[in-house]
Amino acid sequence: MSTDANKAIIEAFARGVISSTTLMANMPAFEEACELAHRNGLIGKIGVHLNLTAGLPLTESIRDCGRFCGHDGTFQPRTTKLWLSQEEMDAAMAELDAQVEACLYHGIHPTHLDSHHHMHTEWGIGKIVIAVARRHGIGAIRLSRNCGTGIGLARRLYKYAYNARLRLAGLAKTQYFGSISDVEHLLETATGGIEVMVHLTTEDPAANADCCEQIGLLRCHSTYEFASYLS
Repeated sequence: MSTDANKAIIEAFARGVISSTTLMANMPAFEEACELAHRNGLIGKIGVHLNLTAGLPLTESIRDCGRFCGHDGTFQPRTTKLWLSQEEMDAAMAELDAQVEACLYHGIHPTHLDSHHHMHTEWGIGKIVIAVARRHGIGAIRLSRNCGTGIGLARRLYKYAYNARLRLAGLAKTQYFGSISDVEHLLETATGGIEVMVHLTTEDPAANADCCEQIGLLRCHSTYEFASYLS
């Protein structure tokens, strides 16, 4: 996403705060991030943070899709996309393929997929993301957040259906996904893996210190995945 984000992630790996991260292939500091990944021995710990909501697309066709891009050709903020036209599906597929291929070109074979603003959890996008994962031999896709507070019945049912689709496709590698506060109550009872989302920045050292402390407490109880995620 930025040089600042890259610096924070490298520091977090060095301190043992996180065990994986994802690259944003269409953002300004992408090539720097790839170089840092190689230099710091992080290959095998990096996925793709698929992006359909920020910055300039890598492909041309999606720039003409008004539900994805504005008149200036840049991505628009997230909107609900339960369904897509064939033209939109083809354009989104081409763009997400290009983002994965950009990582491969820089010598990074993605271990997993997630997305900016959780766009991969939109039903219409999810089908495309599964196809992209299969095409490139990527073995995991992040679940839709399924723990913690603030999830009403309708959203809980949707998340159950979405995550079930990932499980049927063999691409769900954890039982739960959420923030630090979301997962705390699960540590004593969960039998499967938990992915914990953390946000890191060098612009707020106090917030990073607090995040590190919370993760340290979690690690006293379990050995789960702690992935950096930047939104």
